[in-house]
Order: sequence, then C-alpha cells, then structure tokens
Amino acid sequence: MIFSMLKKFNNNSEWKEIKYPQRKFGSLKYLLSIFIILLTIFLLILSNAIPSLTFNIPVIHRSISFNWVINLLIVAIWGITIYKSVLVYFNLLKSTKSWIANNLAYMIGTLKLFDEEYFENITNDNKVIREKRIIRVIRIYYKETEKYVFVRIMRDGDRFTNEATKLGENLESSLGMELESTNMTVNYAEYIFIKRKDERIDLNSMVNKVNGSEEIKITGNISYELSKVPHSLIVGGTGSGKSFFILGKIVNYLKLSPQADLRIIDPKKADLSLLRFVTGFENKVATEANQICRILRETVELMERRYADYFNDVSAFGKTYRDFNLPVVIVIFDEFSAFMHSVDKKVAKEALDYVFTIVMKGRQAGVMIEILMQRPSADDLPTNIRAQMGFKTGLGAMDSIGYNMIFDTNSIEYKTVTEKGGGYIQIDGKHTAPVYFETPYIDKDYDFITEIEKLMKNQETIEL
Repeated sequence: MIFSMLKKFNNNSEWKEIKYPQRKFGSLKYLLSIFIILLTIFLLILSNAIPSLTFNIPVIHRSISFNWVINLLIVAIWGITIYKSVLVYFNLLKSTKSWIANNLAYMIGTLKLFDEEYFENITNDNKVIREKRIIRVIRIYYKETEKYVFVRIMRDGDRFTNEATKLGENLESSLGMELESTNMTVNYAEYIFIKRKDERIDLNSMVNKVNGSEEIKITGNISYELSKVPHSLIVGGTGSGKSFFILGKIVNYLKLSPQADLRIIDPKKADLSLLRFVTGFENKVATEANQICRILRETVELMERRYADYFNDVSAFGKTYRDFNLPVVIVIFDEFSAFMHSVDKKVAKEALDYVFTIVMKGRQAGVMIEILMQRPSADDLPTNIRAQMGFKTGLGAMDSIGYNMIFDTNSIEYKTVTEKGGGYIQIDGKHTAPVYFETPYIDKDYDFITEIEKLMKNQETIEL
C-alpha cells in the first residue's frame, strides 16, 4: 500500500493542489515508533523462546554454544527492518510534501493569502472562548515536467482574483526559478517557470546539423522551424545587438540545405548593403527606392511561379515547398521605418502591397520576409502585416508602448534589459506570451563577410 501511495505522489504529470495550512504527519512518526517498539519486543521474545543450541564434542571434552549466531541473526533482522521502515517513512514525507508545495504554502502564509474569522466555543464550565479559524484560502495548483514548473492560481471572484495576476515576482522568489511566461484567463492565472536557466548559445550552434532540417536555435531552450514560423519582426535600437543578430541569422540561413535564397534591403546603406560586393549577391541587394520595389516585385513573381509550377493540381494538397526540395526565399528588409518615411506615398504603398502579399501567401511556397525596425511604430507597420509575423523580438530596453506594438499585449511585466543582445521574444506555437532571451553569442572579431563569401563559394561548388 505504501509503495502504491509513493507511485501516486510521484506522478508529476497531474495538477496538485497546495494545502494551507499543510497537513501534519505527526501520527506517522508515532506509528513508526510503536512499530519499532513492538518489533523489538517480538524479537526479544523470539530470542528467549529459541532453545539453547549447545553441542558436546567428545574428542576435546568440551561443549560449543551457537546461541550467539542466532542472536546475531536476530539483531541483523531487527536492524534491516528498522532501516527499511525509516527509509519508507522519509520517502513518504518527501513525496507528499514536495519542496514546491512547501515553498508555495510558505508564500501563502507570509503574504496572508487567506481569510480568517472568529468563532465562539462554550466550554464545559460555560466559559466562552473565541477562536480564530481560516475560512478561505487562495487556490493554487502546480504541475511539474522535465523542463518546466506550471503554477495556476484560480480566479474565483473573491478578493484573490486580482491578487492572482500580480504574484509573478513573489512566485519567482519563492521557487527560485525564472518566470518564462504567463497566461491569463477568466478562470485562472498561469505562470510557467523554467527549471534550468536558459543558456546563451554560440553562433555556430544556431542551425541543426541534421540534413533536411530547418530548425533554427536561438537559445538553449528556444528554437523554431522556418517552415512552421514564417516571417519575422525584429525591433531594436542602436547598441541593442540587432545588427549582429540578423547577420548571425544570415550566416545560418546560408548553412541550410538547400541553401536559402536571400534578398537584402538596406535603405540606409549600412552594413547589410555591403553584401552587394559578395559573389552571389549581385542584383540581390537593394538600397534605392526603385531597387527595393524591384526586389520585392521579383520575389512576389517568384512566389506566384512556384504556386503555378508546383501547386497546380490536387496532388499538391497539404504539401509545402519542402516537399519539392525548394530553397527557402527570405527577404531581409532593414530599416523599414526609415524607408517608409523617406519615399513618397505612391512608392511606399507599392512596397507595402508587395510586403503584404508575401506575408499573406508566402508560407506554403517558402517565401518569407524579415522586417527590422529601430523603433516600433504601428503607423509604419500596419496591424494586418504585424499579426502575421510568427517570430517577434524586441531587443534592448524599451517602454511598455513599444512592447505592446510588437507583441500586441500589455499584460506582461517586462524587466529592464541591460545585457547587449538581451530582449524579449515570442514565437508562434512556442510561446503564449513574450519571454526574456539573449541572442546567440558572437565574438567581436568574427568576420561575417569572409564567412558569407565562403558559404556562397561552397554553394557554387555544389551547383557545379
């Protein structure tokens, strides 16, 4: 029975309710003590009841007693039984009172997340005694998996309903874990904690080396597949690490198999524009308004050709570009806001129409776009485009209005970002709310141009 209880308590896949005040297990201690006393008495009686084992040996005219062997055996049985009983006792205590439950119960007590009332009791001699009792306690449940701890605080319409949405920092301190994300519903507030702190990876670890994989790793815990998460929005000001982040993604896109077909748009003529001097990027880097519209138009035309060539009958049902071994086409549009403000309305509308077409139709054909901005602006990037971005990041410190524009939520308590390359990220299918992350580490002496040239030459060799 005890072992079946242990198995039940160790099933971490089920939600467990926090009991407050916690149930005491003093009776188990007394039962263990009584068991030890009764066992000792029983073995003493057994020892006395065993007849004397003495043998006479005529040759040496002496007798030898073997009672000490019996006594030693009884003592060994006593010791082993006591050890096993104590072990089961402590395992039961450990299983029924996990450290998570203990810490959450302690938080309930210190924050007084319960209601009390006085009750009057009349004793046998007709004296009235007032006694304070807990009548209501905030309802908290938790669930533990290999990587995460989930905590749900129920919203029952009492005074704890508002408290449930404000306990993020208290829970972090109580559990000693980093809060990854929150999920607020009408019925409960859910907090998701990472058991092990996320690791900042190296640039060379970003792409899964398995052939045919399009998995892009961002951190030790965060990764995504391009075919499932098309289109990206990356926002970050000067010194936020945005430029290194996108250059790192470019390097890893060129490591994909088949190699990604990249088109670069850099209206400010900054670092990305220098890729036009790399063999293989001829006519794929645009800095002027007419060039930018041309690249966008040609990308849309390529997308339409793919639909006409590969998705033209019922056999293509449910397939994507990967089923036809087509390279993913990625347009990297840097300084999007700067472009929208530097051209006339007609050119801006033309470019925006092409972007909208790519965003709405590009996923299945493997045509994607990454939009980079220094400052979030709902006027420059309409909601109908922003909503289709499966990969969203805000790098560096920004205010709640900026975060709200990127992630379309204002229910998150954002921490101040101090680390270069640090910020918040939200990936469709991975996160229900933005989480803090740090971009892959890139050595300051890393030569992007040399690495990109090498990757482009390798591709030319493969094609030949």
